Amino acid sequence: MTRAGLWVGGLALLTGLLGVAIATYVGPLPALLVVALGALASMRIAGAVRRRDTEVIERLVRVSRKAVGRTELDIAELAELDRAVQTLVEQFARARKTARRAEDLRSALFEHAPGGVVLIGRGLRVIAANPGIRELVPVVPDPVGRRLDQALPAPVLVEVVREVMVSRRPMVQETRSGRFDLLIRCGPVGESAVVAVVVDVSPLRRAARARSDFVANVSHELRTPVTSISGYAETLLEYADDVDVDTLMMARAIHRNAVRLTAIFEELLELARLEAEDAPLELVSQPLHPLVAPLVDEVLEVGRLREVTVDVYDQDTVARVQPEAFRRIVGNLLANAVKFSPDGASVGVDLRAEEDEVVLEVRDRGPGIDPAHHERVFERFFRVDKGRGREFGGTGLGLALVKHLCARTDARVGVRSNPGHGATFWVRFPR
Repeated sequence: MTRAGLWVGGLALLTGLLGVAIATYVGPLPALLVVALGALASMRIAGAVRRRDTEVIERLVRVSRKAVGRTELDIAELAELDRAVQTLVEQFARARKTARRAEDLRSALFEHAPGGVVLIGRGLRVIAANPGIRELVPVVPDPVGRRLDQALPAPVLVEVVREVMVSRRPMVQETRSGRFDLLIRCGPVGESAVVAVVVDVSPLRRAARARSDFVANVSHELRTPVTSISGYAETLLEYADDVDVDTLMMARAIHRNAVRLTAIFEELLELARLEAEDAPLELVSQPLHPLVAPLVDEVLEVGRLREVTVDVYDQDTVARVQPEAFRRIVGNLLANAVKFSPDGASVGVDLRAEEDEVVLEVRDRGPGIDPAHHERVFERFFRVDKGRGREFGGTGLGLALVKHLCARTDARVGVRSNPGHGATFWVRFPR
């Protein structure tokens, strides 16, 4: 029984006993009033009082006031009292039935939830734990009332719960326990409790690993024949004076697409490697300008014919980065900004420190991105404008690589943009 149920039952028993005492020493009518008021209080605690419940009590009060100083009631008053009491009893019974049904539903959801559910209160003590949690993490025979680290000796779960208990903000964390890949979702409940939901995501992770392995294997096997095709096309192009115009055009198209396929295979292999390792890269603290300057020079060579310039605003920022990953992240963002900016435009690069982070922003003057696509632009092969993407070339994997590299280096990436107003890609690195 819930705490509210105990209060309801206790209050109903107390008012019943009080009513018997008053009926014995004072009279039946005041006793009826005490019992009625006790019933109303019980229903209030149960959360089941409505406007008509109050009206019933008011009728009882009116009858009691009329009976003050009298020992008998006339037939009409007795009938009104009978109707009021009967209505109150029926409504109280319905309220108890509704509360019992809600409690049964909560209990069923808790007991049969897909995964493990743990409710933790003050002092990190376990208030409740469903049977599903025993299938995923070690649990002592009787966990309720024990400290979480004693009841469920799962260090990552304990750490997540402790952090949410302090911050009162939801948190999601992945971990591994035995043969399971687990997803822990934890959030505050009320002012002093925390609920943790633990879900087995092993099938999803196995499918992701299988896909990554397949892509890596296919990319590796196809890279050799594509290299041969590219080589033969280059040979034809070396003898451009000896072939007709149509053959020359086809050789150039073959070479161009073979080079693009090679770049796609290389980036797919790198993505597969990043997904397979999935461990954080070692970070070092260093100034960012020496890393950014060579990347700017490289993209300026590409954009020189279109007279695209790059302006860098740096505040002598220092961040914790992995140098090679940082170069790949910024290089991809700069290449996209130059590629999608119109001729003669200026690309902006801002570096600034904010509290415990360093923010890098790359601004272009391109066509912009609809907010509906802001999350999807970091998916592999996603293009906002497929026709325009083919016109500029590229592999369609650059931003997917950026996102994975950010995840491996404790950085965050995002975009601000609207159609027709260019785009600003930002990355937040730890200081």
